[in-house]
Amino acid sequence: MAVFFGARSSLNRFSFLRSNVAFIRSVVAFPNTRLIFYRKSQTDGSLQVYASKKSSNPRIVYLPLDYNEQIKALLGRWAMINEEATKSSINIRRRLNFTCVFLGMDENPGTKDSVFPEEHESRHLARLTFEKHSGIPVLAVDISGNAEFQDLLDKIIDDAEFTSSITDILNLSPIDAAVFSYAKMYLDWLLKNQFCPGCGSSVSPIWAGTKLQCTNEEKEVGKDGESVFKCPVRRTRVNNVCFPRIDPVIIIALRNSKGDKILLGHNARRKQLDKRFFSCFSGFMELGETIRSTVIREVWEETGLKLKNNIKIIKSQPWPFPANLMIGCIGTTEEGSENNITTHLDCELDHLEWFDANYIADIVYGRPTDGRIKLPQKGSVAFELIKMVTDDCISTKL
Repeated sequence: MAVFFGARSSLNRFSFLRSNVAFIRSVVAFPNTRLIFYRKSQTDGSLQVYASKKSSNPRIVYLPLDYNEQIKALLGRWAMINEEATKSSINIRRRLNFTCVFLGMDENPGTKDSVFPEEHESRHLARLTFEKHSGIPVLAVDISGNAEFQDLLDKIIDDAEFTSSITDILNLSPIDAAVFSYAKMYLDWLLKNQFCPGCGSSVSPIWAGTKLQCTNEEKEVGKDGESVFKCPVRRTRVNNVCFPRIDPVIIIALRNSKGDKILLGHNARRKQLDKRFFSCFSGFMELGETIRSTVIREVWEETGLKLKNNIKIIKSQPWPFPANLMIGCIGTTEEGSENNITTHLDCELDHLEWFDANYIADIVYGRPTDGRIKLPQKGSVAFELIKMVTDDCISTKL
């Protein structure tokens, strides 16, 4: 079974401990706590991860907390202000010029599902024990606004650099890819959400960076005579602007009713980048839609084709560009509709083509072809869907 990029579980998130200030204090006091670092790119604004390139594939740097006393002191200060913010409306971001998120704990260091490779003898590392739980904590730190952090890393780490290259990212190990995706989506959310949508006041990350709280403490008299927060967001007990959002996206591989051809499309936005790149069809889910209804709408809007009822939901994949959940599906077009292709409805695609399943199979399995088209990279949900529908088409013909 293929493991999609970013989809391999590695950390126990211990989400119920995020608001436990005593636990967070113990995390930043524990010598073996690991830190991973991000910063905002000066060229395109994307978040870059700090990675080592000593081997053929990049490896995220997991820096031990006790590796440098200055870094340890900075994280200790963060924990103190994080605790203070749970009792008042201070803005952590104005007190510190870096952002930190507790990602969870690695409960089985040194195993195949661990974030720490065996060559580091991670099986023998001491683990943090809190109540009945134990493991090696991992924190993600965004140092975009902190020159001190940047200088420290340059001095203490060799052969590492910040990267957001899609080639580097897609060559991360499955475990590193999962950690990268998880951390990047949280830090990207914090970076892009600075103000309350209800009143415009600044918002501050609390619960170890996993929740945003409006800092507006103005109150008014409520309908029952009680004192309530004036801000409509802060006044509600539960709302969806305090926590990270993830955008569901359907992605579907299409075959014809005979099961011998696969429909692929070329995105109009890639016209100047790569005219040979063909892929599946995808689109964001809209309010009030089911997965199935989104698939039907997106396929019709992008191709003009209608589908049979046997739409299959196959797999899902977190995709951290910026914060999507890809929902992989396979569909079959209605018999007799295959030649009614159109691209003029939403103009997202500039070319659609039916390809023989055997031709696509040659590309998927690395056999010689004419090189006319390229497919998505292995490990992506798009590639795996194309592979699955290709295998299915060929097996039904045997």
